[in-house]
Parts: sequence; structure tokens; C-alpha cells
Amino acid sequence: MRNSIVKSILAISLTLLSLQGFAQASAVKVLNITNPHHSNAIQIGDVLNRTIEVEVSSAYHLPKTSLPLKGDSKDGIELRDIAVQSTQHGDTTTYHIALSYQVFASAAKPMVMRLPNVHFTLAGGTTSAAIEMPAWQFWYSPLVAEGITNAKENMQPQSKPPLFDVSTHYSWLWLALSVLATGLIGLIYVNADKSWLPFMNGAFAQAYRRIKKLGHSQGSHQHALMYMHQAFNQLYGENLFVHELDKFLAAHPKFLKMRADIDAFFTQSNAALFGNHASNGQELQQLKALSKRFRDCERGI
Repeated sequence: MRNSIVKSILAISLTLLSLQGFAQASAVKVLNITNPHHSNAIQIGDVLNRTIEVEVSSAYHLPKTSLPLKGDSKDGIELRDIAVQSTQHGDTTTYHIALSYQVFASAAKPMVMRLPNVHFTLAGGTTSAAIEMPAWQFWYSPLVAEGITNAKENMQPQSKPPLFDVSTHYSWLWLALSVLATGLIGLIYVNADKSWLPFMNGAFAQAYRRIKKLGHSQGSHQHALMYMHQAFNQLYGENLFVHELDKFLAAHPKFLKMRADIDAFFTQSNAALFGNHASNGQELQQLKALSKRFRDCERGI
């Protein structure tokens, strides 16, 4: 009778344990474990990284209290850093745990060491569950062999890093700088309006600067026309009249594309200076824009 009761208790206990194990197995699913690529020739100061990715039922969560403390050290292995990332997917949560260890062991001969197994206890749920990260073994190699009496005699020369030919890159760099400098000079040449810059103080450049300074007072339009005539006369070498435009354009062919604008200017000038045409502010603005176009044409733009 007693034996049958004991057997029944044992059977119930085994059943409960198996159900608990099944519940834990269904609550935690290990997706991936990565360890360092090399397990030999590990030396003092080396950093070893490993990760584990698990899928956990949403009834459980990983509390911070179950994580190992950063800086924990055991058997010459220190936990350098730990990072946990979680992602929710419906009724499951995926945890990505990254552990970084640094080796501080001191040994005179090669020895087998290991990164410790880690146990993360999950909270929540109806049964206990945990994430298990097994230990990982590696070969530790000392910096010097055992029994060396004079380390200096056994030191190995450091190998120089390989050199790369960067002459091609220098060529491209100088080419790019040249293009940049040319572009900047071009922008200055097109937009600058300072008289002290080389090739910037042409006749129409001077006229444009003077016209820009004119206000809208009475007589401003006549002054602007006079400045334009002075620019034409300076280029021509003497007073330029309408019937001499063909001769002017033959001497300065860069202004051929502006022939229509030049004819319109002389027509406007004759009407304003020798007729009864009343000027307005709009005509002054037109002269300002025209003088700028003549300036650009003078510069070969």
C-alpha cells in the first residue's frame, strides 16, 4: 500500500515536471546563437562578442533585474557590455541580447577558457521560464611563452601596414579643386561689380554701376542715357551716332547679338533727349537692365 502511494506521488511529480518543461519549451524558442568566429589564439585584452535571439510568449517579459551586471568579472573574463532589444510580433516578443566580454587572464602557457553560461529568468506567465545561453570555450594564448628569462630577445618586430598608391586620388583631387576654383572665378566674373577686379572695369561696367546709383528723381532718366552714350563713345573712341552703328559692330563683333537692343536704345535716346517724350520710372529700370546686359556682353558672357 505504501509503495503504491509513493509510486503515485512520483508519477504525479514526474508528470508535473514534464508539463512544466513542456510549458517552458513552448514559452521560449531559441532562434539563433552566435559566438566569436575564432576560438583559438585569443590573447589578453581581446574583446569577444556573442548574441542570442529568442522568441518568447507575450505572457512573459525579460526584466532588467535578471540581466548580468556590466563589469562582472570571473576567471579572467569581464562582461564589458550588454545590450537588449525587443520586438513585438502579435502574441510573441523577440529578444535580441548582445554580450561583449573582454579577456584579462594572465597565464604563461596556453589554456582553455570559456565564456560563462548565462541564465536569464523571465517574469510573468503561469509557469517559470528562462533563457539559457550555454558556455563557449576557447583557447587562450599568452603573449610570451613560459620560462622566457629575457623578453627583449624574444620580441618580434612589428610589421608595417601595406601602403596604397594614392597618386590617382591626388590627381582627381587636384582636378576637382581646379574645377571648383574655375567655377568660383566664373561666378565672381559674372556677378561681381567691383572696379578694382581685373577685367571688371569696362565701359559698360562703369555705366551700369552709375545707373544703379541713380534714384527716381527728375533727370535720372537723362543721366542714365548719358552714361550709356559715354560707354559707347569710350568703346568707339569718339562720339557714336546711329548711322555709324555698322562700323561700331564691325570693330566690336561681340555686340552683334545685341544689335536690336542697341537700335532700341538709340531710338529711346533720341526721343528722350531731342523730342518731347516724358520719361517714367519704368524706362529707368529698363535702362538699368539693358546696361547690365551690355556689361555681360562686354565681358564675353
